[in-house]
Amino acid sequence: MTTKQALLNAIEQLPEQQLIEVLQYVQHLSRAQESTLPTKPNQVVDPLSEFIGTVDRGSPCC
Repeated sequence: MTTKQALLNAIEQLPEQQLIEVLQYVQHLSRAQESTLPTKPNQVVDPLSEFIGTVDRGSPCC
């Protein structure tokens, strides 16, 4: 049995109120995945790109 089949079997057992919660969670996961995808098909996401420019100076030691 695949994960998808097991999930569908488990969903079939749930009452309507919990189905609504499951749907909301799946929609949340979809939105989160979309926001982490590159905007262009071949664009590489650099994790440091958001950090660059957040520090104005070096450390104040010495």
